[in-house]
Amino acid sequence: MDKRIQIALLLLVISFRLVAVNAYGATPTPMRVSYPAPTATQLPLWVAKEAKFFEKHGVAVDLVYVGSSSIAIAALFSGQLAVVAGGGVGGIASYLQGYRDLALFGSLNNRLNFFIYAHPSIVDASGLRGKRFGVSRFGGVGDFAARYFLKRARLDPRKDVSFLQVGSQSEMTPALARGTIEAGVVSVPQNFTVKKLGFKELAGLTQSGARYASNAFLAKRQFLIDNQARMESFLKALIESIHFIKTKRLEALSILSRYTRTTDPEASNITYDEYVQKVWPQIPDIQPEDLTAVLEQQAETNPKALEINPADLIHDALMENVVRSGFVKQVYR
Repeated sequence: MDKRIQIALLLLVISFRLVAVNAYGATPTPMRVSYPAPTATQLPLWVAKEAKFFEKHGVAVDLVYVGSSSIAIAALFSGQLAVVAGGGVGGIASYLQGYRDLALFGSLNNRLNFFIYAHPSIVDASGLRGKRFGVSRFGGVGDFAARYFLKRARLDPRKDVSFLQVGSQSEMTPALARGTIEAGVVSVPQNFTVKKLGFKELAGLTQSGARYASNAFLAKRQFLIDNQARMESFLKALIESIHFIKTKRLEALSILSRYTRTTDPEASNITYDEYVQKVWPQIPDIQPEDLTAVLEQQAETNPKALEINPADLIHDALMENVVRSGFVKQVYR
């Protein structure tokens, strides 16, 4: 389907939902927040909704699954979405195209939470030369993770491997199993599955030290300014949600399994442990250094990206106010 038609259809659906609510006058229109994929990274959003933390802090939120960054950002521009989760890369690309009323104001994941897996005959990175390397989509976070790994292994991503786009993380395991690719970038819990199938883990990138705003919150800067109290409440709900996840394992696992449709309890537990220990921070903020790698990635196709000061892309006043109020210490006391 043509991308413009996809965008038009999404906006139409969201508009119908908006009209239906207003027609009955039952409740005020909720703030619509999109998320890019039903993966574990989004659990704090789901828990904030299901455990009623948004409601507790007086902010009505409607979560919308929008699998395409370009569609989500188009909906943000049109006013049909207030916030795009996972909008770091797309937001920066739009910023470079001249849409300067955009800002990142928090993030649920500032690390490369990926693993590199390969055919068992490949014992180290040098064995990847001449091989087919799978990524979900070109230009995405996984694509960056693959190139980051190869460069650290002293391989040239442009010459030493052939990249193949498999479409999504769920397609990575079948692609490896069929032999369509010899190696690939794998996330949790797919790493659990491919390991069971006998593939070899060449690297775990979560602890590599690389910072990358892979699940940042994007909004219009003026919207954040005009809705300061509401957006601070939004952040407070997320902070309480993360604390809930870390302290109420069974309840969090139940929500995780429901939204990701994961029926394997072992995979769910592995995913939970990985994210609780290594990904979700007490304070879901975003720092300029989290955007450096994103800008370098954008610079490969648009050299002007290196002229941008990462701090100019961030609206940090909301999170600073929440932290300064002592709210985080109160939650974790």
